[in-house]
Amino acid sequence: MATYKNDIILIAGSGDFAFEAANFLTKKEKLNHIILLSKNSEISKRYKNIVSYFDIRDIEKLIKFIKKRLIIKVLIIGYVHLPPIKEIKLSLSSKLILSKNFFLNDINNQSKILKKFIESKNLKLLSQKIIFNKFLINYSDHQLRKEHKNIYKYILKNSLIIKKIFSLNLSQSLVMDGDRIITIEDIFGTDNMINKFKKLNKQFKNLIFIKSIKKDQINEIDFPIIGNQTLDLLIKFNFKAICLLNKNIIIANKNSFIEKINKSKLSLIVI
Repeated sequence: MATYKNDIILIAGSGDFAFEAANFLTKKEKLNHIILLSKNSEISKRYKNIVSYFDIRDIEKLIKFIKKRLIIKVLIIGYVHLPPIKEIKLSLSSKLILSKNFFLNDINNQSKILKKFIESKNLKLLSQKIIFNKFLINYSDHQLRKEHKNIYKYILKNSLIIKKIFSLNLSQSLVMDGDRIITIEDIFGTDNMINKFKKLNKQFKNLIFIKSIKKDQINEIDFPIIGNQTLDLLIKFNFKAICLLNKNIIIANKNSFIEKINKSKLSLIVI
């Protein structure tokens, strides 16, 4: 992290990790201000003296606000719903940068074009992966239960196929039942995919949830995060294991997450 104090503006959306990110930056004496784009009651309550509220439709006003504070380092965390292009208030020069492709369904293109747009305003977009390195999944977090040795064998056997799916940008999470890949995450997100097993889980005996960054996801905007909400669903629907690719996922509230894994019947497999 940079050596200067209070030199980062956090652009935050919804989600628990946005609040955790604000706390982390505060402890490191890096947080200058928070721009909130979505409802986040924890941030609003804890950081009310340094929070400003913006609509993503006013993205140029947002950038002007940052530059007036003489800050160039920006960190984006959390979920924000992107509106139709016609609802965004843009100057002609900005329209040339933020093309209509930004608002198509391909989240990778959206992120890359948004990064290009922000950096065109002489702002430095910080890497989530670098800033939150201590929250990354790593091999030391691996916890395999004795009764799940067969699960581990299934994952190792199919590891090349699994990594191929992520390299093709098809999804950032998928579910296996033993030796079979049975579903992948769609545009409706991870938790929506897992909730499909609310009525189906009894049909499958060896459910494995697998998550990683996709090839074209960028570390500055859409680096994947997993937290206790997803973990609770996996426990509820009798999954046997969570498989995460080493250093490719941020774990929100990591200590709590690992502790809950220890108390559950899940294995945490890191490959």
